[in-house]
Amino acid sequence: MSSFRGRPRIPEQGIKATLCGGNTIGGTIREREARADGYRHIDTPALVRRLVELNVNTYLFGVWDSPTDWDDLRHEFLPAAQEAGIDVIPYIVPPSETTENGRASRPFMTDYVAWARAIAELSVQYPNLVSWAIDDFEIGDNALLFTPDYMQQIKRAQAEVSPDLGFYTCAYIRSATDPSFLDKYGPYIDGVIYPFLDGRNENTTVATSLRECIAEIRTHTEPRGLQLMLLIYTGRFLDAPLPPTEDYVRETVAEGVRLAAEGQTVGVVAYGTQQDDATAPATDNRAMYGAGRLALFASRKPVAPGQQAGGAQTVRVDPASPRYELSFWFRREFVVDNLKPGDYRLQVAVDDHVVWDFDVVDQPQNLWLQGDAYQGPIDVTAAVAGKESVRLAFRLVSTSQTDHAFVDVGIDHIETVGLHVVDPGFEEPGTWEVHSEGVMVATVDLFAADRPQRIRSALRDVFAADGRP
Repeated sequence: MSSFRGRPRIPEQGIKATLCGGNTIGGTIREREARADGYRHIDTPALVRRLVELNVNTYLFGVWDSPTDWDDLRHEFLPAAQEAGIDVIPYIVPPSETTENGRASRPFMTDYVAWARAIAELSVQYPNLVSWAIDDFEIGDNALLFTPDYMQQIKRAQAEVSPDLGFYTCAYIRSATDPSFLDKYGPYIDGVIYPFLDGRNENTTVATSLRECIAEIRTHTEPRGLQLMLLIYTGRFLDAPLPPTEDYVRETVAEGVRLAAEGQTVGVVAYGTQQDDATAPATDNRAMYGAGRLALFASRKPVAPGQQAGGAQTVRVDPASPRYELSFWFRREFVVDNLKPGDYRLQVAVDDHVVWDFDVVDQPQNLWLQGDAYQGPIDVTAAVAGKESVRLAFRLVSTSQTDHAFVDVGIDHIETVGLHVVDPGFEEPGTWEVHSEGVMVATVDLFAADRPQRIRSALRDVFAADGRP
């Protein structure tokens, strides 16, 4: 073990924590009115009550949003958290997230030796301050500062005051599985905080790859004696196509609690949990009508030719109908404009026979359209006549290699002649079968105004469990 390692206290059942996060909505609770200094401070009593309700045993306190955060932590939150039995991990931002006239970790800004000393001194006063963390060592130009020599200075300043204090950094899967990153920083940190984003697919929709990702990372962290702390997005991730749902949060955080109980990780952090009592932002509703749509998307990660995502349903055919017609509306959204015509095609298939095919990149309007703008409904009589039922499928297909080319296609408001589609507005979960391939993901995207409350309820339940079989 490195001589620079601390010995941070880990709760018996593992860390169960929340972190307000950057650019999230309602991530912390502030007082309604500004104090005499002109700032709205952290509402410590309300925040502690909320944390107790969520059954957390640890809080990662972000020092970033307000110049008063550090004093709120020192003078108000730490003693209140100690009384409530909650451990605290201050979370400091790197140079890439530091602005002179805006958000920054104040008062020491990018003097991380000063931060190490001040946090260590505070941990002596409050034993529930068990560790601290700095975000993203190697994003942007951060690595120019965080050299091995500077890391030694940070750790020496900390160890001289509080040798048991833990120290972590954030590492996405590329860094968490990169031997050069871990060898460079491993001697100076106790572990990494790993944000789960469906492996390298960068979404907060698919939960099933979590255990596999943890196993892969552990093959790199375990030999180096590094702890692994899991982070789950329970609020929006800015580069994810869709925000997380309560089902996603329940599945991933529950798995995180189990992994900690098994000793695979030291715990799980719920990132960006909306702590205020506001509703979900109205812009999260991307349906044409109602609250639901079929969402077919690819994140900004590389997509190989032939990958696809789709939704399908077995549809009953009316034998008495003189003809058969299908109408649907779609809308596509691109975050960047480097896609070329032909890169992605939207297809409708009946019994796996393509009856409609459209180049979504060649469609200039970011509007809901009824099929091709000059076409409208599709006559599918030739594909349907004489059958009792057919398999109706909508799918987004990649036809060329793309990278950093986020695309999101929504399907909604299906109308038919002679075909009986269940849930044509995508308003009910489970009525459509979805198929995803890697970066290409399909899901029924259902908006819920009370989603923040649902997510908190899910967290409360899974954090109450001990994770043991």
